[in-house]
Amino acid sequence: MSFAIDLDAERREVQHPNGIPVLLRGRQFLFPPEVPVDALDPLFSPELDLMGVLGDIVTVEGTTTTGEIIELLFRRPSLPMRFVGAVKEIYRVLLGPEAFEEFTAARPSIGDYVRLTKGLVTLYGVDLGKLFGPAGSSASAGPTSNPTSPGSTDSTPEASGSGLDDLASSVSAG
Repeated sequence: MSFAIDLDAERREVQHPNGIPVLLRGRQFLFPPEVPVDALDPLFSPELDLMGVLGDIVTVEGTTTTGEIIELLFRRPSLPMRFVGAVKEIYRVLLGPEAFEEFTAARPSIGDYVRLTKGLVTLYGVDLGKLFGPAGSSASAGPTSNPTSPGSTDSTPEASGSGLDDLASSVSAG
């Protein structure tokens, strides 16, 4: 029997079927071979309100500057601590409570969290930038369109829409 969707087929995320071994300060930690469905829940919690922050950034008129983003963060002074808490909760879900306690006892630095997160994102194939990116922003399989008249095509700026992709990529990069 053939299946339209075979969830038992080998997936690109399953490069390490027994788990993803990580070495930190001489200790080995084993992350699950795939991301459990609830692992990213802390990023979408109402307390963190990451979607609200992204919505505010998207609705800023014109080009979003670093200053505007910092201003948005100042309006949410607890956001950085809540974000760090969400990241730690994700690691607690991935490792389990006991292994997470051992992990935090190794005193990982911010750099350790960033490098580990980037590595896990690559191995798991989870890209938050693609989750937050605009629908239909991928390359089209159809033919390239050409202007129908010799008039100006300046109605849409050349970089239109690229700002959200850039923002989403930076969110996924940590």
